[in-house]
This record gives sequence, structure tokens and C-alpha cells, in this order.
Amino acid sequence: MPPKPSTSRIPGLRTDPKISELLHGSVENRAALSKKQKRDRARQKATYDLPPALQDAVAAIAKREDTSASQVVALFLAYAVDAYLRKEPILTTGLAERTHAGTPRFSWNLQTPPTWTTAVETLAAETLPPGWRGK
Repeated sequence: MPPKPSTSRIPGLRTDPKISELLHGSVENRAALSKKQKRDRARQKATYDLPPALQDAVAAIAKREDTSASQVVALFLAYAVDAYLRKEPILTTGLAERTHAGTPRFSWNLQTPPTWTTAVETLAAETLPPGWRGK
């Protein structure tokens, strides 16, 4: 696929296509990256859809424990995976309360038990000022 021609601030002038091709096809100088840039590129990241109350609760716990929200989530997910593998009764009860998804991508929708939702909402409301979103 040929590179897109770059636009110039002066109407009617365009970069030479050969120069554009060289600029877009050049190899990145990884040695010139800062330590932070190298560390950020090496990290494994994941994105999940979480309800606002759960995001607030994680932010509240992170604030309470004086750490980052990512570290709180990583710790809690590791605990949940361990509990799942040990077949912890409370977690297996939560998994049993699932509903049929009706989509071709997956079979089930998991439902958070109401007692868990209440606990999350209570923690977020007690610890964070109204309207605070952890930013």
C-alpha cells in the first residue's frame, strides 16, 4: 500500500512521494527511546468494561491502600483466579447465577450477585466524594 501523501501548510505543495515513502518506511530507533517508553511498550495491557461503581470502588481501595488502581485490580484478579481454581463456594455460587447470552460469540452472561453489588456501591459512596471518578 503506498504511503499517504503528507499535507503541507502551504496549499498546493506536497512532499515528494519518494521522501514520504522513506519517512513512513523507516525503522524506529529503539535505542533512542527513553526508559519509560521502553517499559511502557513492554507492558501487557488489557481493557475491560466495568460499571462506574466498580471503578469507583477500585479507586477508593487504591486511595486507601496508597497504590495504583491497576495494582489493586491485578491483585484482586489474581485472587479471583485462585478462588476459581480452588472452587471457592461463594465464587461458584456467583458463577451459577448466569443467564443464556443468545449471541454466537459466547454462551453465557454472568450476573454479579446483589450482595456484591451493594458492597461495591457502599464502599465507593463512603470513601469517595460525590462526582469523583478517580482522575
